[in-house]
Amino acid sequence: MNVQIMVTVSGSNQVDLVKELSEKTQGLDGKWLNSKISHIDDYFAGLIKIEIRSDYVDALINDFKALGINVEVAELELVSQQQTAHFNLHIDAKDQPGLVSKISQVLGDNSIKVENMECHRLGAADIGAVFTSQFKIAVSENFNKEQLISSLQEIGTDLVIDLRA
Repeated sequence: MNVQIMVTVSGSNQVDLVKELSEKTQGLDGKWLNSKISHIDDYFAGLIKIEIRSDYVDALINDFKALGINVEVAELELVSQQQTAHFNLHIDAKDQPGLVSKISQVLGDNSIKVENMECHRLGAADIGAVFTSQFKIAVSENFNKEQLISSLQEIGTDLVIDLRA
């Protein structure tokens, strides 16, 4: 019987690491269904959704760990899909302590699921550090766009918010 698993991998970046992970998966007749791999400096992290025979899961995880990386696995259960819409949310502002926390709080208060998030701090000589972020969010069918923007604007007067479907 096949199962679907979510594998989290992380560690120091290695040449051909993605190739080796995919080859080890294919070698056990597994299939990559979805993946996200990111690098920051010389460190990588990835999420890989894999379908594989249940009796091969342990072998796959041991093969991944043999590469000298951190590996965590969770077996996925079938869940009912609720109707959602997807938006891209971009926020730029003068950097301030706790900005990611404040934005996350507003998103949570509005029952918004963060599917992807990238945040950066950039130096600007004339105004200091600038915070820039991009979120991919999923919202329910009763989502109120104006309410979200209003709530985010309460964080600070200098936020530039762009929300698009």
